[in-house]
Amino acid sequence: MAISVNKVYRTVLSIINKEGRGFLTPDQFNRIGRQVQLDLLEKAFFDYNKALNKEKSNIINNGYADIPKNIKEKIDVFAKEASLTINTGVAAVPADLYRIVNISTASRTINIDETTKSEISYINSSKLTAPTASYPVYYREAGNIKLFPTSISSAVIDYIKTPADPAWNFTSGTNGSYSYNSSTSINFELHESDEVDLVIKILGYAGVIIKDPTVIQVASNEENKIIQLEN
Repeated sequence: MAISVNKVYRTVLSIINKEGRGFLTPDQFNRIGRQVQLDLLEKAFFDYNKALNKEKSNIINNGYADIPKNIKEKIDVFAKEASLTINTGVAAVPADLYRIVNISTASRTINIDETTKSEISYINSSKLTAPTASYPVYYREAGNIKLFPTSISSAVIDYIKTPADPAWNFTSGTNGSYSYNSSTSINFELHESDEVDLVIKILGYAGVIIKDPTVIQVASNEENKIIQLEN
């Protein structure tokens, strides 16, 4: 599941070039695309939380009307799992980690609860709360995860990965034209339902680059329409 980087770029160009407003280079598009993809992923977390809270006070919907489920599908596009290499209670996080979902023992029978560095001393100070193999904990520090008790030798992390940077790559023609190169390009990894939002947000940034307030205003109006429908 992905959104074609070529389709999005051509759509954006067709809109901003409709009246000769300007041109968005591939490099500019790629930079904007990376930022917008991250924006939409972060927005999905916010929307999911909002939908869950809203559902608590309303009738629970099913099927296509199950909004939390539909938003969760957008996030799950980036879901991954990995085994952690642990050395005396310390494990490096995956290089593409965006957000941790859960950490458990390798057997998947025990969840490892998250805590903070400031709390670990209090947890360890009492035999009643000290971590054990049956009730382990962890906290994050820089690029590592620290697990307690330190005797834990294996664990599995479920997480949301950072999206791969989209790239509209090309070969140059003799007249300086761009010819799309599908073999080296990278599509957007977003859920297909995000395509409209993706185009609108890219147009908003593009309007700033080409210094066209009309494009910015149109993109803003369309984004506001979507927000009103979501509410």
